[in-house]
Amino acid sequence: MTSKWITTLKNLAITSLMAVFFIVVGIIIASKMQWTEESAAEPPVAEVSEAQDVTPVSLPMDWVQNGESPFVAVAEKIKPQVVNITSEREVTQNYRSPFELFNDPFWDFFGPRQRDREPQERKFRVPSGGSGIIIDREGYILTNNHVVEDAKKITVKLEDEREVSAKIIGTDPETDLALIKIDAELKPHQVAVLGVSKDVKIGEWAIAIGNPFGLGWTLTVGVVSALGRSNLLISGGGPSYQDFIQTDASINFGNSGGPLVNIKGQVIGVNSAVNTQGQGIGFAIPIDIAKQIVQQLREHGAVTRGYLGMVPSALTPKKKEALDLDPDFRGVFVDEVQKDTPAEKGGLKAGDVIVELDGEQMNDMDQFRFRVAEKAPESEVTMIVWRDGKQKELDFTLANRSDYLSTASRGVIEDAEEQWLGIYVKDLDSREAREWGIEADDGVLIVDLSDDSPARDVLQVQDVIIQVGKKNVDNLDDYLKIAKELEDREEAILFRIQRGERTHFEAVDPGLVGQ
Repeated sequence: MTSKWITTLKNLAITSLMAVFFIVVGIIIASKMQWTEESAAEPPVAEVSEAQDVTPVSLPMDWVQNGESPFVAVAEKIKPQVVNITSEREVTQNYRSPFELFNDPFWDFFGPRQRDREPQERKFRVPSGGSGIIIDREGYILTNNHVVEDAKKITVKLEDEREVSAKIIGTDPETDLALIKIDAELKPHQVAVLGVSKDVKIGEWAIAIGNPFGLGWTLTVGVVSALGRSNLLISGGGPSYQDFIQTDASINFGNSGGPLVNIKGQVIGVNSAVNTQGQGIGFAIPIDIAKQIVQQLREHGAVTRGYLGMVPSALTPKKKEALDLDPDFRGVFVDEVQKDTPAEKGGLKAGDVIVELDGEQMNDMDQFRFRVAEKAPESEVTMIVWRDGKQKELDFTLANRSDYLSTASRGVIEDAEEQWLGIYVKDLDSREAREWGIEADDGVLIVDLSDDSPARDVLQVQDVIIQVGKKNVDNLDDYLKIAKELEDREEAILFRIQRGERTHFEAVDPGLVGQ
């Protein structure tokens, strides 16, 4: 092959490569120019069905411009309106001197041994804490009843580090709310804005603020998880009237009494309860309920409620079937009518179905209980009930629930069995078990705990005792027999209890009376 031929082949190859190169570059440039022109003319739009809502989400302008979380503004607004509350309650403890553990020969000769003498009583104060919400410039503060219950001394610490004494204006254990007051100069920005909880929706932002564990003011963020939560088993039996807002914003024990607010910084609830069986679940009392309670506490120092004198229960599908009612029929089943009460005097009977109360449709027993409680004592109410296949109109004059509670609570204690450790119990077929909706086959129901009971901090009203000291408790007779056998025991005793759907063990130390 001649050198001339080789040179010709080289030139041909170089020319071909250059042609390919320019073609590729031209394609890329043309593609780029076409994409740019189309983009400038009209942005690409995703295909959306006509029925789909494509309304854009609107963000706060200061957040968009500054990149700052909207919760910063809420925290700055709410922090001055939240106070730390420290309360002290007085407890009595039976006390023996350590020297009484030894025999005294001199005393043995002249009289009974020292350790056989009655123990001395010692009184001391136990501190507890929580949070509160300043609701006006006169110094009124909204908090939980359990934060200040039985307090001998209450100290409020403001966000500006001032510490002032507070007095109780009134408490309402049935909703776990309390109103206290301080004498301090307050500025407008220290007063909380109360929102409207009936407008709260599941999924909206929820911000809990308080003073957990004495660590200082803390903010946690979540959403409203559920509304209208009730029948919760809370320490001490819980409030009688429950209509909680559930949130996954962390509510710790020190947050009790603090505000649950929306993204606007308006108070929508009062932090009240923690689910100790699960993480990330807390409960707040709706602010609409709190407003009604505050008004009565401020004017009268107490809350009065209407009382009918009956035990409502759910109108279940089985009850509807037994009563030949349509599956869509709504109402409240009357489980029991108590003697000498407005319910009996007005002609209500067990087995009736309450359809309306003062013209309002009754859908469930919680709604019914709240509506009766909202009425003033001595007020007249009209109900439509379903009886024997037809509707009947009945009129009632409500009594004062407070008068009933004082009598009923004495009746519970007098009628209950309290043989040992300050625990009042009843059989599972008692009225309390039916009214509280207790679902258990075996055991005894705790209906009260004395103030000095060593079980007060570990057992709760509405717990069902199913085992004591590794022995099964099938009924009240079993419990009393076991209690008799263990009445002189000084070491800790193991209780197995059912609380809601969960069973677990608790140890009760007989020597911790009054603690």
